[in-house]
Amino acid sequence: MSTNQLADNHDHVRSYYAATQNDATGYPELQGDVTCDVCVVGGGSAGMSTAIELAEKGLSVVLLEGVKIGWGASGRNGGQVIGGWNQGFESLEKQYGSGVSDLFWDMSEEGKRIILERIKKYDIDCDFKAGYVSAAIKQRHMDELQDYNEYRSKRGYPHEVINLDQSTIKQHVNSDRYIGGILDMGNGHLHPLNLIKGEARAATQLGVSIYEMSPVNRIDYGSEVRLHTDKGRVMAKQVALCGNTFLNNLVPKLRSKIMPAGTYIIATEPLEPSVANSLMPSGAAACDMNYVLDYFRMTPDNRMLFGGGVTYSGTDPKSIEGLMLPKLQKVFPQIAQAKIAFQWGGMIDLSVTRVPHVGRVTDNVFYTQGFSGHGVVQTRIAGRILAEVIAGQAGRFDMWNKIKHHDFPGGRLLRMPGLMLGTAWFRLQDYL
Repeated sequence: MSTNQLADNHDHVRSYYAATQNDATGYPELQGDVTCDVCVVGGGSAGMSTAIELAEKGLSVVLLEGVKIGWGASGRNGGQVIGGWNQGFESLEKQYGSGVSDLFWDMSEEGKRIILERIKKYDIDCDFKAGYVSAAIKQRHMDELQDYNEYRSKRGYPHEVINLDQSTIKQHVNSDRYIGGILDMGNGHLHPLNLIKGEARAATQLGVSIYEMSPVNRIDYGSEVRLHTDKGRVMAKQVALCGNTFLNNLVPKLRSKIMPAGTYIIATEPLEPSVANSLMPSGAAACDMNYVLDYFRMTPDNRMLFGGGVTYSGTDPKSIEGLMLPKLQKVFPQIAQAKIAFQWGGMIDLSVTRVPHVGRVTDNVFYTQGFSGHGVVQTRIAGRILAEVIAGQAGRFDMWNKIKHHDFPGGRLLRMPGLMLGTAWFRLQDYL
């Protein structure tokens, strides 16, 4: 089933996350007119984080979601709580100066803290577990990890990082595919749908009015912004647009700055505990160092959750299992015959620079988008930054906004083939 088809049935994609969600609470559709200080558009992690931060500052907030809370990438992703950005800190420093690089380092670590603090503060049960392995397939990957370790050390990285060779990595990932890697105890993994469902509950406790099945179809700009849905209107002093790939034609000038891409995950039936423990003995999550990478972890009920792959067509492959199972078997031939219980995909939003955007549409309408596969952490800090600028504190927002938001070259017709060509070049590097 394609992502577009799923939009028609108004339900969460059939995933392991949806099958194990703790809270199936639904929220009403907007009907009639409501007024607020800030309207947040989008019930994914960026929008929910913005809403929570604003409500904690005492502002009245209405959040509009077009389908269900966490319906998009926020409730379907791999659940990796990892620092960093899809562009290196040294590259950011070279292009924009040390101030921007320092900001992004600090925000990366702050984004992880936001998640952990929110889990504790609002008692969110989302299976968080510390520990993340970056696994090297070739010596070039080991060199890259060493360089990054040295950079983190200079930054005073506070978490335990353990270097792994070909034998010690098997204490975490029992596969012959990897020659070594690192274990980072400052990163981790969780159940992303249960996290955002818990955040939604927290938001309502703080006074946020959440409406599902309420896509915005028109915005009237002005000192008072009016947002129109099929059955209602929101009148707001300020607006935060956090719909990412699902904003569609609502703000055309933003659409050209991101590119939707599909990524995919499979989950096995529960394995015997002894088998599960033998595959990933420490319980850490892992990913490899390829450009088009694999990521994987065990779930609390002993399923292997394995993700990766990428498409740019806007539709899912004919068989997600057919795409992903050979990748799993290559890493873990021990479970080559395991039955696949769930297979699903979702759309992420790529930016040209692979750095997320924050910006203004007008003086009182703000947006964030373009998380490029690193959204679990980055959306939380982006929400905080949007809340700061809306509340009158523009310092970090203005610094972030120094990064130019480029359009994808070639327009709507040529951007997809261009990106596919670029990705093909990086895939080639993975084989070298």
